[in-house]
Amino acid sequence: MSNKLIVTPEGDALYPHLHEPDYKYNSGGVYQVRLVLTEAEWNDMKGTYDDFYAAEYAKASDKSKSTLEKDDATPFRQSDEGFYIMAKQVAQRQTRNKGVINFNVACYNATGKKIKMPQVGSGSRIKLALEPHAWVVSGKFGVGLRLRSVQIIDLVEFGSKDSIFGSVEGGFDGGEDFTTELRDEETQGKENGDFSF
Repeated sequence: MSNKLIVTPEGDALYPHLHEPDYKYNSGGVYQVRLVLTEAEWNDMKGTYDDFYAAEYAKASDKSKSTLEKDDATPFRQSDEGFYIMAKQVAQRQTRNKGVINFNVACYNATGKKIKMPQVGSGSRIKLALEPHAWVVSGKFGVGLRLRSVQIIDLVEFGSKDSIFGSVEGGFDGGEDFTTELRDEETQGKENGDFSF
């Protein structure tokens, strides 16, 4: 039975892997994003999560007829980057009966129209639809938040910021424009085979 989706307030995307999964720690890939919220919004969302956690823990404890250990991991985190929710969705899962099942994350624009997932970068303003799911493994209980869909309010495309530096008023503003094209002398040298490394 699927749980009711929780829709977050609008927040800032941090380290998103939404267009393509992240394979760093999972060979099957994981779609993930940190959603940075205000402290008040974060506390409100955490209250909803805590209520779900308590209700599901009581059900799981009754079913197992023993005290379950609570997993310390939580999707609600605080750091120097602010108050954020860590939302994930595995890109694929191996099952016994159906083989490999592939997953993706749905995407909607600000008007609510379903679109192809663009290259969402950090700083994009987004909302998330999350599915809380309780699990019990080897006597340990926890609740995760599956990332089901994303609404993009204001897109900052990954790679669109070529410079990490802002403008400094009154500073040096000269210099030849950067280009990846070879100048004539570089092209001639390459053709003559005297391009050295």
